Amino acid sequence: MRQFATGVLLVATAAGCSTDPAGTHDPATLLTVYGAGTAPAAAAPSFDPGPADAEWGGASSLTIRLYALWISPAADCSGPVLVQQHPAAGTDRDFMQNPVLFQGTPANGSYQCVILKMSDVLRMKPSSTFGACAAGMEYSGDIYRSGESDWKDVNLDPIVGSGTDLNPVDDHVAIFMTRDPAAAIARGISEHQVVTLLSDLIVPGQNTFVMDASHAVLSSGGYCGLEKIEPSFK
Repeated sequence: MRQFATGVLLVATAAGCSTDPAGTHDPATLLTVYGAGTAPAAAAPSFDPGPADAEWGGASSLTIRLYALWISPAADCSGPVLVQQHPAAGTDRDFMQNPVLFQGTPANGSYQCVILKMSDVLRMKPSSTFGACAAGMEYSGDIYRSGESDWKDVNLDPIVGSGTDLNPVDDHVAIFMTRDPAAAIARGISEHQVVTLLSDLIVPGQNTFVMDASHAVLSSGGYCGLEKIEPSFK
């Protein structure tokens, strides 16, 4: 099984007191979540060089298909509140373009769990040519594969994985970001889809969901793909 991530830092900013990177914030909404493909230097994780023949680079494009966002006041992710549901076909967002991912009007308060429904196929384009990677060419990777069935959706129904990195298949997966991973796991959520939320999400507010691909493109053994991507909220 693949562990999606290890930790999520969320620094919420009060509505009206933060910058609007896309210039599209609707003041009538109480919560706006943006996307970003790079993290501030202070938030960059420690780096594991990987295989002996590994070459690493950055991505100029990182596209993820999004389906829905929920938040919950409970650390075990029970009683989720829907923030926004995208059309059934999903909505592609290139995180390198700092797009708006979700907007909604949940009740004011502190939320200890954020649940993201997304495709398990991540698409990226390297920003430079190195090793097996060609600048500007799109590569796809599958993070939840055939033979895996431990992940759950927002209703705790099982998700059956399909596809491989060579033949990716779009499975709709849920990522649970919570203040108390043990509480979520105790409800039956797989440890492989649970990551630690290091601070509450505050509504009203504007937040950015970062999928840091600034040094996550790997060339090794003739393979080019996205590895060790680090998610965070800021």
